[in-house]
Amino acid sequence: MEPLTILNLALTLLFTGALVALFRGGRIAYIFTLSASVLIFLVSIAGIDGFKGELLPFLPTGVDVDPLSALFLMVLAFLTFALSLYLLDYRARGDERYLGLSVNMALLSALLFLTTDDLERLTLTYELFAVFTFVLILTSETKGSRKAAWRYIVLTQLFGIIPLLIATSLAHSAGALTFEELRENLANFPVGLWVMYALYLSAFLVRAGVFPFHTWVARAYRSVPGPFVPVFIIGEGLGFYGLLRLTEFALPTSKILGYSVATLGAVSAFATLYAFREIRLKRKFAHHSIMDVGIAFFALGASMVLGGTAGTIVLMGALLHILYQAIYKSAVFFGLGAIEHYGEEPNICSLRKLLRGHVISLLISLSAFSMAGLPPLAAFVSKWPVFEGIAMSKDILLWLMMLTVAFLSLFPMASILQIRRLNRELCKREVEREEIPLMIRTVTGIVAIAGFSVAVFPLLLHPWLASAIEEIRGSIPGSPAGVFFASPSFVLAVALLTAAPIAGWKLGRVPTERASEMLLIFYNVGDILREVFTFFLDEFKRAYITYVLPVIKVVPRHELPDVNDVDDAMDYPTRHLDEAMFMPLIMAVERLAQWGRSRNLDMNALIGGFAVAMALLIVLLGVFA
Repeated sequence: MEPLTILNLALTLLFTGALVALFRGGRIAYIFTLSASVLIFLVSIAGIDGFKGELLPFLPTGVDVDPLSALFLMVLAFLTFALSLYLLDYRARGDERYLGLSVNMALLSALLFLTTDDLERLTLTYELFAVFTFVLILTSETKGSRKAAWRYIVLTQLFGIIPLLIATSLAHSAGALTFEELRENLANFPVGLWVMYALYLSAFLVRAGVFPFHTWVARAYRSVPGPFVPVFIIGEGLGFYGLLRLTEFALPTSKILGYSVATLGAVSAFATLYAFREIRLKRKFAHHSIMDVGIAFFALGASMVLGGTAGTIVLMGALLHILYQAIYKSAVFFGLGAIEHYGEEPNICSLRKLLRGHVISLLISLSAFSMAGLPPLAAFVSKWPVFEGIAMSKDILLWLMMLTVAFLSLFPMASILQIRRLNRELCKREVEREEIPLMIRTVTGIVAIAGFSVAVFPLLLHPWLASAIEEIRGSIPGSPAGVFFASPSFVLAVALLTAAPIAGWKLGRVPTERASEMLLIFYNVGDILREVFTFFLDEFKRAYITYVLPVIKVVPRHELPDVNDVDDAMDYPTRHLDEAMFMPLIMAVERLAQWGRSRNLDMNALIGGFAVAMALLIVLLGVFA
C-alpha cells in the first residue's frame, strides 16, 4: 500500500474516532485511535526514505514526509498506541464524549502538523491543536480547569496563532507557500529576517511551554486527568519540531538566534526548583517537565551556535532528549492516572494508599529515575552528547549555561527522595489498596520499559535518528561511539552527569524547610520574574475589562469596577454579535479594501491582515462570548 494511502487512512480513522466519540462515547472511539496508531507507525517507517504528495481532497494539503518528520511520527505513533489502549479501561472524570472528540482531533492535528509542508496548513493545524487541547482542559471538569483553560487559550492565541498568521501572511507576500519556497524567496521579504524569527519563535515557544510562555504547563497538567497529559507532551514536541524545521530547512540560522534559544531553554530549567514546594504530584512533575523541554531547547540553541561536528553531536543529544522525555514523562502520568481512576488526587499520601506494593509503583519509579538522569537511564544518555559537544568548544557563554543546567539537574533526584521521605513521615496510616485494572498496569509498563530500553539500547532509534541528522547536517558520526566518545571531553560530561544525581540524593534527604532556605536566592529570582509576568497580565486584563468587555457584554458602567475576573464577566448577557462585533469589522475591511485598490496592494497581504483581525476576533469571542 502506498504511504500516502496509509496516511489518508490514518487521518480518516482519527476523524471517525472523533465522530464516534461525540455520538457514542469515548471508549468505542479509542478502538479507531488504536488502529490509527499502527498506520502512523507504518508512515514513520516509510518516511525514513521520504515521500511527497497531496492528501485530503476536500482540503488539499501538500505532504512532504522526510526522516525528521518520520522520527517524530514514530514517537507520535507509540504514544497514540499507548494512550488509546490505556483509555479503553480508564474511568475519566468529565464528559467522555468531548474528551474522546478532543483527543482524536488533537492527534489528527499533530499528524497533519508533522507531515505538511504547506505554511497555511501548518498554521491551520497549529490552531486546531490549540483549540482541541483547550476543549480537553475545559471538559475535564476539575477544580481550576476553567481558569487553566482561559490562561492556555489566551497564551496560544495571542502569542501563538496570531504571530504565526502574521508570519504566514508575510511569507505569502514574498511568494513562499512551503518551507522550501521560504528559503528560496528570502530576498523578497518586506521585513527583516529578525521579524520572522521573532514571530515563529513566539509561536513555537508557546507550543512547547518554554520560558516566558511556560505558565500554562503546570495549570494544564493539574487540570486534565493523568492519561490525557501525553497529548500536551506531544504538543511540546511539536513546538520543538516546528522551530527545528524552521531553522534547518527554511530560514538561515545565526549565532544570535542560537544564543537566544539556548538562554531561554536554560532559564526554563529553573522551573525544577519549584517542584520542592509541591506535594501535588502532577504539578511537581509538570515543573520537571518544563525543565526537560527547556534543556532540549538549550541544546538546540547550542547546536546553532557551534555548528560543525560539535554542533551535530549536540543536536543529536537535543533530539534524543525531546524524544526520551516524551516517553518517560508519559509513563509517569499514566501511573498517576491509576490514582485518579479511583477518584483520588495524586499526592504523596494517595501514592502510598493506592500504589504501595504494586508493580505500577516500581514502573513509576523507573520512569522517575529516568527523568532524574540516573546512569545509564534516559536523561543521562540524552544529556551526554549535549554536554560533550559543548565541552569540546571554547564558548564561555555556553559553558556557563551548561554548568547551570548541570547544577539544576540534581533537583529531579532530590525531588524523588523528597517524595519518599515525606511519604514515610506524613502518611503513616496503612489503607487497603485497590486493584489496578490490568490494561492500566500493562500500558504503564510498556511505556516505562520502552523509556528504559531506548536509553540503554539507543540503536533501537538509530534508523530514524541517523537519517534525520544526516538530512539536517549532511554527515553523522559513523557509530554511536562517534557520538558518545567523540573527544576526551566525554569524561567531563560523564562526571557532571554522574555528580548531579549523587548531589540530588544528598539534597533529597535534607528536610524541605532547610532545602528551601538553601535555594532562597533562586526562588527570589523566580518570584521576581513571576511578578513581572503577573503585572503585565493584570494590566492586559484591566484594559480588556475597561475598554473591550462593554462592547461584548451588556455591563452597566457603574458595575464595571465589580468585574474582576472571567467568572464575573460570564454573569452578564452577550450583546447582539452582528451589530456589536461583525458589522464594525466588515466596515473596517471594506475601507481597507478601498484603500488597497487605490494603492494597488498585493491581495495576499490584505488577506493576511484580515486573517489577523479574525484571529483577534476568535480570541475575544472564544474566551468571553
